[in-house]
Amino acid sequence: MSEQDEYHVVNPVVVCTDGVETTWSLDRRADQESQWTLVLAAPDGSAWTEAVQGLWNTFLDLRRQIEPLGYRLCCAGARIDAIMRKARDRNNDEVYLLTRRTLLGVQHRAWMFDYAPPNTTGTVEQQEARYDRYLGTRWWRALLPGDPVG
Repeated sequence: MSEQDEYHVVNPVVVCTDGVETTWSLDRRADQESQWTLVLAAPDGSAWTEAVQGLWNTFLDLRRQIEPLGYRLCCAGARIDAIMRKARDRNNDEVYLLTRRTLLGVQHRAWMFDYAPPNTTGTVEQQEARYDRYLGTRWWRALLPGDPVG
C-alpha cells in the first residue's frame, strides 16, 4: 500500500455474461480525499477502471461502463432493490435493501460486494427506476400480496 492510499483491497467478484458466472478481480482503492478507484479485471486480462468521489458513485460509473458490453456484476450493490441511502454513507460498502419489510420500517443491509444471484441484479437504470417506484409506494401496500413496489 502506498503512502497516499488510505484503503486498498482486492476482492473476487462474480460477473455474469450470457447466463454464465465467472470470477473476476475487483481492486478497490481510496485516497485520503475519498477519491475511489475501482479496477475490474476479467480472467482474459481485460480491465475497466473508474475513479470518482465516493465509493457508491464509482461503483455506479463502473457498472455503466460494463453493462452495455453484456457484463453484470453479481453482488449486493447491483441488486435491483439495493440503494445507498445517505450522502454520508457514499464511502461505505454497505447498501440498504428495499424489501417489503422496509416499507414497515425494518432495515435490511448487505455488503456491496457480497455475492447476489443474477436473477436479483439489474442495470443501474433498472435499479434507479425501482427506487423511484419505491419512493411512491404507500406503507400499507406491504400488507397486500405480491410485490408492493411493482
